Amino acid sequence: IFQRPYLLLRDPELAKYVLVKDFNNFIARSNSEAPNDSLGKNNLFSLKNIHHWRFMRTKMSPFFSPSKMRNLFELFDEIGVQLTEHIKKHVNETMDVKDVSQKYTTDLIVSAAFGIQANSFTSDQAEFSGIAKIMFTYTLKRSIELFSFFFAPLLVKIFNFKFFGEEASQFLRKVVWHTIQVREENNIKRPDLIDALITLKTTGTMEDSLVSEKNVGESGIKLQDSIELEGDVLVAQAAVFFTAGFGTSSLTMSFTLHSLSYNPEIQMKLRKEIQSVIARNGGKFTYDCLQEMKYLDACVKETLRLYPTLGMLDREAINTYTFPGTDITIDKGTAVVISLGGLHRDPQYFENPYVYDPERFNEDNKNRIKPFTYMPFGEGPRNCIGARFGSVATKVGLVHILKDFELETYEKPPPLEVNPRSVFLSPKNGIHLKLRTGTVYEQLNEVD
Repeated sequence: IFQRPYLLLRDPELAKYVLVKDFNNFIARSNSEAPNDSLGKNNLFSLKNIHHWRFMRTKMSPFFSPSKMRNLFELFDEIGVQLTEHIKKHVNETMDVKDVSQKYTTDLIVSAAFGIQANSFTSDQAEFSGIAKIMFTYTLKRSIELFSFFFAPLLVKIFNFKFFGEEASQFLRKVVWHTIQVREENNIKRPDLIDALITLKTTGTMEDSLVSEKNVGESGIKLQDSIELEGDVLVAQAAVFFTAGFGTSSLTMSFTLHSLSYNPEIQMKLRKEIQSVIARNGGKFTYDCLQEMKYLDACVKETLRLYPTLGMLDREAINTYTFPGTDITIDKGTAVVISLGGLHRDPQYFENPYVYDPERFNEDNKNRIKPFTYMPFGEGPRNCIGARFGSVATKVGLVHILKDFELETYEKPPPLEVNPRSVFLSPKNGIHLKLRTGTVYEQLNEVD
């Protein structure tokens, strides 16, 4: 592509070498590195410098730990209640569930990241919602920008493209630095990403302790010395958190609702599970309830199999490499692309691959799935750091919708056209469904 060699993989054994076994030769992604786009090149997703990536990954990891998700759950639940109230106003109306999911995800991520109320459900002029729409509206210019980021580095340099777009980049800079300034001047503490970035800026770690000797890069230098923890380096982490979280969670919610709309038995089973788990907990929805909802987990995983948000995993060969047991040799700098759509829908690995069947991921079946054939969040050391956050956000939203409402069902899948300009797997014209007051299988009245 544009005179650069690419290797497309659909073989799980070869994917394993790239992502895990010989990871050290494929640490970097194959994306462009724009010299004038500091947010685009310094975020954790895009970082090409190996030592910088290792350092930032280590520092960001505590924010996405299971204990952090538990601490953030109450915040997630509050946004979920707002989602429920919004749907109540439009019950029995056909609505674009993609738009509704985007509003929920925007409010949740902005609160978790910046400690700000985005008010997407109550205001048509909400700033964050507007910026998200700009970032994810695939005009010809925006599509060329993102295509170039992944496949045409020369165009990125010639036209000075920005990964997040110029307007969004400036907006996020303003928000992050204003929020940090207010927090530091007033000694405000809040369990969100901004607080974690402030701690990172002042102590070199998100855990309020100095970097240990074990965090030493392969070069022998201490990793905290390898990248400046200030300016756009910090803004870049907030920017990619907002972008990736918004895209992944909102689309997974939307595609799950789409899939349930033509599978009434699956919808009923899922709604029964949600209601029964909450009822057993005295009508209160908690983080532990979420962990107990195994069928919900299976439904979300099946959605990500059929509709992986990003349809590929990309890496770049650091050195010339021959895949073991083959005669396939690639030169240094070759881009390797692993097709998730190709693997996830291959009948060799998934029987009836185009059928939405959450039972693939039940307790009996999930361990039979061949390794490296199902990778919606990647695999290996450079998998998606926010996978746990995205999963919890998606599930909380679905619980708040399905515990009280049910989708009007169809005999066959309603029309769904994928936007060919989108980097994420996204419906071109939204997903229009009707929600009505749902059948009550279990009383959810909270016990005092």
